[in-house]
Order: sequence, then C-alpha cells, then structure tokens
Amino acid sequence: MDGSAHIRFIQSGETEAEGSFAQLYRQAHGKAGLSRLGVGSILDWLTRRGGEAQGIDTLLEDGTPLTSDNRDRVKGNLFLSFLFHDLRDKLRGRMELARTHGDGPFAPLPAGLSQAQKLNWLRAQACISLNLVLDEWAAELVNKPVPACPFARMARFAQGFFKGSALYARADHDMVSISKTGSNTALHMCFSLVEASLHLGLDLPVNHWRDAMWRSRKELKTLAAGSLGMIVTFLHASKLEPEGESAVNPTTGEACAFRIEHAPDGIRLRLDGRSITPFSTGNDRLYTGCPAFHVSGMIEMYLDWVLDLAIHHGLQAPERPLYDRPWPQRWEGASAVAD
Repeated sequence: MDGSAHIRFIQSGETEAEGSFAQLYRQAHGKAGLSRLGVGSILDWLTRRGGEAQGIDTLLEDGTPLTSDNRDRVKGNLFLSFLFHDLRDKLRGRMELARTHGDGPFAPLPAGLSQAQKLNWLRAQACISLNLVLDEWAAELVNKPVPACPFARMARFAQGFFKGSALYARADHDMVSISKTGSNTALHMCFSLVEASLHLGLDLPVNHWRDAMWRSRKELKTLAAGSLGMIVTFLHASKLEPEGESAVNPTTGEACAFRIEHAPDGIRLRLDGRSITPFSTGNDRLYTGCPAFHVSGMIEMYLDWVLDLAIHHGLQAPERPLYDRPWPQRWEGASAVAD
C-alpha cells in the first residue's frame, strides 16, 4: 500500500463568525463525538493508484479501529466522491442541452398550478431528469475498459462494495440508488433556497435576485459538509425536509430555516442555527460530508441549474404583492441565531 497518504482531521477551512451557523454546526459535530475526515488526501491516494481501492481500510483506521458501519459509511462516500468527478461533466452537459432545447424541467409547466405547485412540479421533474442521467452514467461507466479508465476501475470496485456491505444492504441501497439519494437531496436544498426567498417575500429584479441566491451558496456548502445524521436531523427540525422524506415530494412552502441578511456586499439568505442538533448513531467517529461537496463546482452546478429553472418559469418573485405581506425583519447576521 502507498504509505504516503494519511488521514487528516479538519475543523474549518474559513474564519467563522462567532455564533454563525458554520461555527455552531461544527461545534455540534464535536459534541456528538464526530471528527471530519480530510477527504482530499484519500482522493489523492486513490488517484495515484488509478482508482484501485484495495488497502483503504488500513489507511482509514490509521491505528484506531472503526466500527463496520462507520467504515462502510465513510468508504461509500469516498468512492462516490471519486466517481462524481466523472459524473460532474456529464451532468453539466445534459443540463445545458435541456436549457438549449427547452425540454425536461425546462418544458412548459402544466396549466392552472399555483406558484407552490409549480415549484414542486419543477422539483420533481429536475430529480427525474437527474436520475435518468445517473442511470446512463453508471451503465456507461462499468462498460469502459478498466486499464484505460480509473473511474471504471473504481465503479467496478464500488459496485461490489455496496452489494456486499451490511450497512447498505439494510437500507436496500446499491451504487446507483445511493448516488440518486444524495444527489436528489443536494438538488432539493437548492430548491429550498428558492422556496425560502419566496416565503420571505424577497422581491428583486431578476439579476439582483440571482446575485442574492448566488451569494447564498455558501450556506448550502456548509450544510453539505456535515455528517449524514446531522444533515438529516437539521432538515427535519427546520422543516426543510419534504413530506415523505424524498426530494420529489412537495414541501409546505413554510420552511424557513433561512433568514434574509443585509450584508455589505448585498442581500443573501443565511441558515438559522437554532435547529442544529448534535446527532450520532453512537458508533461513528468519522464523517466526510456529502460526496458532491468534495467535487469542485458540483453544488454550484446544481444551484445554477435550479436558478435557471426558477427564472425560466418566472418563479423568482413572490406571488402576492408585497403590500399584502409584511416584509421580514432585517437580519444582520450571526447574532440573529439567538433571537
């Protein structure tokens, strides 16, 4: 085994404001007894080995044994993080084609829908389109010649891993289904950002609205950097999780884990930390964050697609005029988490 790679535990890559969502979220992971794995060094190790993952257990444990569930959860996320570097460009190409041809979620909306119904219809269509690409990508990947493609080598290894894992067998997940679950959740969070802007009455010219949503992307990435248990717990407590726990199911439209912040560089939405709850299964000590978080530009790509969809269908402004709905209280940043 290549011994030059060692796991790294990382706390935060950026300065955190006192009382900010990012700081409270990180601290909650610590209270739950979780340490975040520095995924980059492991991905580098896999890359140098051409996608060959034999020996990764020893590398991960690094002298401190993991439970089988924790090991499999970390490995599953690492394998998908590696593979999603191949998926990213395929997804981007399909999204651009849909924009150009006006099909998929860019097709005309059914008549007679309310604004909330339109948003939920788009949420479902976007997830369906994403799942079709994932099916095609996985099928093409396993048919590529292994010596010429490190992603094909990893895909074959990952397929066997997911099939043989007791953790994923209990949840009835394989490589494709777990990819869909995580990708749909990432897409759902982008839609929730749009939904929150409508619920909060954010009414701006199209370009200014898009800029505000784009400035808000850090909130999505901060949440995605957490453990799966912490993400799910937060989504449930903050009512950001759609009914039925699937990204294609409708939400109530009243989810407001976001707050409007009037920052020096412009308006943005910030996550409110009051719904953060320390959570652990009780046998985990390492977490990686969402696989898409570790692929440069992937979460931004999802957000870009969702913003294009909202603007294309005229869903960037609230339905009711502002004189009929109170403007939300100004929120000046991290101090609001204690309001």
